[in-house]
Amino acid sequence: MTKKPGKLATFSSTALGFVAFLGILAFVALIGQRHPLRLDLTESKRYSISEQSQKVVKALNDEINIKMFYQEADPNRDQTRDLLETYRYYSKKINYQLIDPDREPSLAKHYNIRTYGTLVLEGSGKTQTITTADEESITNAILKVTQEKQKVVYFLTGHGDRDISNLDKNGYSTAKAAIEKENFQVKSLNLLVVPNIPGDAALVVVADPKKPLMASEIEALRQYLGRDGSLMLLLEPFSDAGLVDFLNSYGITISSDIIVDTMSRVFGASYLIPVITEYSFHKITDGFNVACFFPTARSIDSAEEIPSSVDMTELASTSPYSWSETEFKFGQPEPPKYDQAKDKKGPINVAAVVTISNRSSEDGQNEQRDGKTSEAKDSGGQAQILVFGDSDFVSNNYFNLQGNSDFFLNSINYLAQQENLITVERPKTSGTPLTLSRFQSQLLFWLGLFLMPAVVLASGLTVFRLRRKNR
Repeated sequence: MTKKPGKLATFSSTALGFVAFLGILAFVALIGQRHPLRLDLTESKRYSISEQSQKVVKALNDEINIKMFYQEADPNRDQTRDLLETYRYYSKKINYQLIDPDREPSLAKHYNIRTYGTLVLEGSGKTQTITTADEESITNAILKVTQEKQKVVYFLTGHGDRDISNLDKNGYSTAKAAIEKENFQVKSLNLLVVPNIPGDAALVVVADPKKPLMASEIEALRQYLGRDGSLMLLLEPFSDAGLVDFLNSYGITISSDIIVDTMSRVFGASYLIPVITEYSFHKITDGFNVACFFPTARSIDSAEEIPSSVDMTELASTSPYSWSETEFKFGQPEPPKYDQAKDKKGPINVAAVVTISNRSSEDGQNEQRDGKTSEAKDSGGQAQILVFGDSDFVSNNYFNLQGNSDFFLNSINYLAQQENLITVERPKTSGTPLTLSRFQSQLLFWLGLFLMPAVVLASGLTVFRLRRKNR
């Protein structure tokens, strides 16, 4: 006859088993905390980051500290935090901190936070600010703060152009400092001394030249565009710098006019400072909804015949209360009046960008340019030209006025091909619906209502009977 174990032995065995069970749970929890495992079973991988982003964060050598400026009640805060937690899953060098700008205004002011939902990334001695908290923006910001080689933005000199070292109200020293904060080098370039644009030029800026460019300089700009270069022109009214034919060959027309905007009076400004509130859909103006002020601006239009290799977008325009004045003279005592027969009614375009497809030319093929024959040396890629009908909005006096700085810096980043170092494309969900027949629907209903509870009840009764039998 087998002797049944005593109550003390049974209790001891149960206690030991319970302690062992707790120990196993604690061990598994520690392993999970140090080495978590995540599985994203969604078809679109909505709870993961792309392989491109994974490679970027896994290759980090320095820590990236991210400051999230969100209000506590902001519904997007948790979504952004979950995204950053996903980044931390692939690299513990990603750190983030939630900050309410209303509760810590000094910190928000230190980082120049203007809108809720702004992220500031710091790493490798650099800082990058983004206002769109999605994967593509965050990964590109990480790339910008970790890249070792800085791109160079050249400002043309030698024609009375705006001086990037000038601290006066008309200088560009504030713009230079802002560009450098975007992790660029800023240098001056005199094409009369150096006849070719350097190979490290990410962007060449021609800002308000008072004297016309020489033919050799214009040809250097053409050759630079043929190498997929990017060019920004900031031109004042009644001063074309000899670039009329050059721009017309790329589908852009600049007229001898000045924009008058009566809406400016509402803001207490001069009628020669048009208010820019209308923006076209483009990467430069994506999500941009801040007014800009362009003191003494001219119109920028598309040419009558745009080359087939050119794609043009008119970026920004004035209010309907403005017009293009053609007979204005600076210093005239009386304000200008709209003449329907001579003047063009607003909205007036003040900025345009063209993308030029550089199709490879056959060996020995020549092109006619500005009345001169020059050898075509196209790369097969793309070049870009952005023309502003004003240069004052970037000056020290107006740079930080409303959206002026943001518009300018967005343009710099776009032209220097920094706005999208990578492009994240999510797998598209097919969205296949589940269609049930009437019988399947009824079966599913009764299974949930009766069968599942019955299985649970039967299992409980079975365990109860087995325990009574073994007592």
